[in-house]
Amino acid sequence: MLVSIIMPSYNSAKTLDDAVTSVLAQTYKSWELIIIDDKSIDKSLKIAKKYALDDPRISVLSTGNNIGSGRARNIGISSSKGELIAFLDSDDLWLPNKLEVQVKMFSDPRIAFVCSAYQRFNTITNETENIGVPKSIEFNELLKTNYIGCLTVVLRRNAYDSIKFPEMRKRQDYALWLSLIKKGGSVQCSNQILAKYRYGHESTTSKKMGSIMSTWKVYSEFLELKLPTSIFYFLNYLVRGLFRTKFPKLSLILGFSYPVKE
Repeated sequence: MLVSIIMPSYNSAKTLDDAVTSVLAQTYKSWELIIIDDKSIDKSLKIAKKYALDDPRISVLSTGNNIGSGRARNIGISSSKGELIAFLDSDDLWLPNKLEVQVKMFSDPRIAFVCSAYQRFNTITNETENIGVPKSIEFNELLKTNYIGCLTVVLRRNAYDSIKFPEMRKRQDYALWLSLIKKGGSVQCSNQILAKYRYGHESTTSKKMGSIMSTWKVYSEFLELKLPTSIFYFLNYLVRGLFRTKFPKLSLILGFSYPVKE
């Protein structure tokens, strides 16, 4: 099966090489990589085009204006040809066996949506944190917290009427996952670390607060849940996030987080 890898890129000259190299290192070779440059003002576009010249599986698209990662991904999805669609941002990394492990999961024709555990690494402090996932995730459980790292997701294209990120600057990935499984689907997860999420290089308190408020909008505006229901799930999201961050051992005991497969 051909896997279409969608990679939005904005001013990622310092990290793009690592991201693309992690794709080139995949043990599974049937893929196409579509890099969507979102009006970068650094050398990102030049770097991306160099890789496209060297490998015919890589193509580069450019947006007319800076439109955000969600809309950039939509452009890439529209141009893709694969039976499976995967996502990798230009500052994250895949382990070499990522696609090989996940493509095998699709040998079951009932499976349409897979994700995996991943590792967060801080570029400033070099601290790492392993993010585990449950065996499967259904809609009501995903409403309580977003276990799913976008860099670990692979989707079966023909299982859905449309795969399109909503017009939101933040949390658009969470909104999409919820919309895809809302009608009774589920996410099948591998609790093996298959990717690495880079943070610290652009993390600020204001951005964290923006992400929290965007989560509220997912409940109240995107899903249009009633106010009491939105409050219930939003509080779940806050409490579970607090426990995972501040009390990781207790979080495991309470089932708010999961140990990764060694």
